[in-house]
Amino acid sequence: MFIANLPIYKKLTRQRSLNFAKYLAKLMPDNAKVLDFGCGNMFTSKEILNIRPGLHITGIDVIKDQNLDDKFFEDQRLDFRLLTTKELPFEDNQFDISFSLAVLHHTDNPEYYLSELKRVTKPTGSIIVIEEMYINQLDRIYISSQDWLLNKLKTGVPVPLNFRSHKHYLNEFRKQGLAIEFEDGIRAFLTRMHVYVYKLKKIN
Repeated sequence: MFIANLPIYKKLTRQRSLNFAKYLAKLMPDNAKVLDFGCGNMFTSKEILNIRPGLHITGIDVIKDQNLDDKFFEDQRLDFRLLTTKELPFEDNQFDISFSLAVLHHTDNPEYYLSELKRVTKPTGSIIVIEEMYINQLDRIYISSQDWLLNKLKTGVPVPLNFRSHKHYLNEFRKQGLAIEFEDGIRAFLTRMHVYVYKLKKIN
C-alpha cells in the first residue's frame, strides 16, 4: 500500500525500530547467532547491529516487506528467509537468541510458533517474546482494533488478530517448559499499548 512508502511512515517506523532495538540489544549476548521471527522490514535488526556489531541476524517472514531493501544484505551479518512452510526451515538448536517482536498474534497458531522458537534455540540460548497481551475483553478489543488499523497500512501482512491473554501466555510458557529469565513491560510507540516482554530459557 502506498501509505507504507511515504517518508513520514518510514520515519515513524524507523523510530519505533530504534526504540525496540535499544531495548532488545541489552538482552542479547555479544557474537550471538540471532533469529528475528516475523522480521518485517528488518529495520529493528539493522538497528540492533548498530548497537551490537558482533551479532549475526537471520530474519524470516511469510512475505518480503515492501520496505525491505535488498541493500540491507550487503551487510553480511544480515540475511533473510521467506517462510513458505508451516515449520521453521532451521535445524534444532541452531540459534543463540530467537526473538519475536509483536509477531505471534499475526500467526495462525501462536502456541505452535512459540514451540518452534523453542525448537530452533540452543539449550544455552534464550527466546525473547515481546507481545501485546490482553488482561480483559475491553483490552482485547482495543488491542485488536489498533493492530488491524496499523497493519492495513501495509500490503500482504496477515492480520488474524490471534491475541492471547497475559494469563494464557504465562500458562503456555510453563506448559512448554520455558522458564522466565527476565520480564518487563514497555509502551508501544504511537499506540501506547502495553506490551509484555519475556526472556525465556528452555528447561526441558
